[in-house]
Amino acid sequence: MIDLRRPVPIFPLPNCVLLPRAILPLHIFEPRYRDMLADCLNSSPLIAMAVLSPGYEEKYYTHIAAIRPVVCVGEIMRHEKLDDGRYNILLQGIARATVVSEDREKVYRRGILKTVPCCGPSKACEAMSLRMRVLAALDEPRVRGLANQCGWRRVAESEEIPVGDVVDFLASGVSCDADTTLKFLEEPDLGRRMDMLVEAMRKYADRHEAAPPESAGKPWPRRSGCN
Repeated sequence: MIDLRRPVPIFPLPNCVLLPRAILPLHIFEPRYRDMLADCLNSSPLIAMAVLSPGYEEKYYTHIAAIRPVVCVGEIMRHEKLDDGRYNILLQGIARATVVSEDREKVYRRGILKTVPCCGPSKACEAMSLRMRVLAALDEPRVRGLANQCGWRRVAESEEIPVGDVVDFLASGVSCDADTTLKFLEEPDLGRRMDMLVEAMRKYADRHEAAPPESAGKPWPRRSGCN
């Protein structure tokens, strides 16, 4: 549960998409966003990650550059302030939201947000059916080895994690480009996100299988974190 009655800082970037439950490392160096971090650490640790719409370049340093309609509200989990005033932070996604209005009195943008209702299962049996679909996809021959290597099955099997969170968390691991991740963020229907996830996992596994032998020693694909 998050309190969206107060304005939430908006952090718009061109190619950076945060999904609920995913953890995003960020390096904050622009003066306006250093001020944003300082304010967040002194009050509420929430930041709304937004994606800039095409044609933003000339308006990047303004408060009026257009953003995509759906943002992801994240919470600062850890932060490190460097000697020169820059920050390193870990931001964990919490919920999808839309911007109802903006407060532009500060050097950074803030928005009054409204959460996006999740169109998901209303009954326990429906949720279990979706979870079984995830597990079945993870057990496909082309995906099974990679799923075990990355720890995806352990996440999907945990009944403590709602199936919608499972889908978003796994999507953050298999979406290798901003456009694909943005489609996951902007899709409110859990069933359609499930279809997108299954297809993305298959493509991810195919890319891993086709990776050149010299990449075998590199830390890819990345493992899921234990929280």
